[in-house]
Amino acid sequence: MNADANSMLAALAAFRETKKFRCTEPEFRLINPSPASVTQPMVVALNECATDLSVLVQLGAPPAQLKACIAASLRSVEKPFDTEDREYLCFYYNQLGQYVGVKVGPLLNRWLYGYLLSTLLRFLSRD
Repeated sequence: MNADANSMLAALAAFRETKKFRCTEPEFRLINPSPASVTQPMVVALNECATDLSVLVQLGAPPAQLKACIAASLRSVEKPFDTEDREYLCFYYNQLGQYVGVKVGPLLNRWLYGYLLSTLLRFLSRD
């Protein structure tokens, strides 16, 4: 395994150990944490995704397969009713994408905002 794969695996392991949805990140420090009954299924999905990504990194999977893993995990999560929880979940999936070197922004926008608005956001963000 190369140094990039080792750093990805270390980041994914640290991600699994991190407490999630506690509003300790600067972006989310002003919101109230949701109860564990709401966040627990999301934490499980995120940690399972990190584990699956670790396996794929060890196997030397291409970026498209890593992105497909994140997309499948995101689709498996029941959409929380609270917009803040959905944004928080996207924050964590974006972190996973960054750890494995995959851009997942358009995927997250489509899940969060729907196809129409995510397409508009993509066109408006072009320079």
